[in-house]
Amino acid sequence: MKEYKIAKGWTIFIWVMAPVLIGLFGFLAVMPFIADEINMTLVLILTPISIGMLTLMVFGLIDVYKCRLIIQEDRLVSNGVFKSKNLKFDEIKGYTVNEQYIFVEPNTKEKKRIKISQYIGGYNEILLWLSKNYLDLNIVNEQVEELEILNNESIGWSKENREEKLSNARKISKIINWLGGLSFAWTLFYPQPYDYAVLSAFIIPIVALIAVKLSRGLIRIDKKDGSAYPSTIFAFIFPSLGLMLRSLLDYDIFDYSNVWIKAVLVTVAFLFILLFNQKEITFKKKQDYLTVSSLIMFLLAYGFGAVIYLNCNLDKSEPQHYTATILDKRISSGKHTSYYLKLTAWGQQKEIDEVSVGKGLYNRVDIDNEINIYFRNGKLDIPWFIVTDRKRE
Repeated sequence: MKEYKIAKGWTIFIWVMAPVLIGLFGFLAVMPFIADEINMTLVLILTPISIGMLTLMVFGLIDVYKCRLIIQEDRLVSNGVFKSKNLKFDEIKGYTVNEQYIFVEPNTKEKKRIKISQYIGGYNEILLWLSKNYLDLNIVNEQVEELEILNNESIGWSKENREEKLSNARKISKIINWLGGLSFAWTLFYPQPYDYAVLSAFIIPIVALIAVKLSRGLIRIDKKDGSAYPSTIFAFIFPSLGLMLRSLLDYDIFDYSNVWIKAVLVTVAFLFILLFNQKEITFKKKQDYLTVSSLIMFLLAYGFGAVIYLNCNLDKSEPQHYTATILDKRISSGKHTSYYLKLTAWGQQKEIDEVSVGKGLYNRVDIDNEINIYFRNGKLDIPWFIVTDRKRE
């Protein structure tokens, strides 16, 4: 019999950090209620997040204490927080591996699979033991799927032709995914020349969509471990996030009402085209619902960024000029440094408000300076404005 626990380094880290985080999130959970005046926005945002994180931290502490994997003479036993699972050696079909876990799969539906975290001590030793005694089901599944592709006459007239199409599909998906990742880095960290950087984030998801539809099922939407089918999922995720973040950083939107309507329409249209006439997602498995939920989230990010980009970048209308006085200025530091100016009321903005500006503008102006604001209606009827210390002729 051999017993494995969470690795010592992770155990120490969790025992040290969990109490600190429990104290922090405990304070955040009650903070809105102990303030002089209860802020319902903080209550609705901070309290649920804090309770969730407190639950997670407590769960982590219990997991470190109770989590065990035991290889006995005739079975594999996993002791978790809430229950224990065990599989006799002859009940194990094989195993699969992803970035976080090893899954030991049973050969009957009556039994539950065993999940082994990568943070457990002796992880590589466990993986070696499994590889010597059982099949890697990812490899088996990939081989089965590839055989199905190569025997599918609807894909090509000969096996050689089908092999060539599968090889080309893999190359195309790899190139598009790499372009998606590079576009994200270019758009977010060094968007120069600006128009080309943002345009790449706008176009690449469309290219990925076209590749999926033209491949006739060879290129899939989702990436699955142990699948012979290539995927362009990263070409949807990374440019969409880059486009959304760029739109938030670069454009001051006066009223977001029309943004959400149009972003949802873009999302629905994109999703409909992706899911129309395809066999990958059938909604017969729980994983299909998770895949579509993730897609909706990232496509909504794309729709949000695309709508703002098109609205502001294509807007050629004559701007309305206003001025405001700087009442205060501040810097917010974290993973990303942001610069803010508090301005007096101006034009359609009837109250004192804070706006985000670039570092250069922030450093050039001081409190009590007058600043220029150029207000536009937007190409898609989404009003936006530019704050600058320079007056246009």
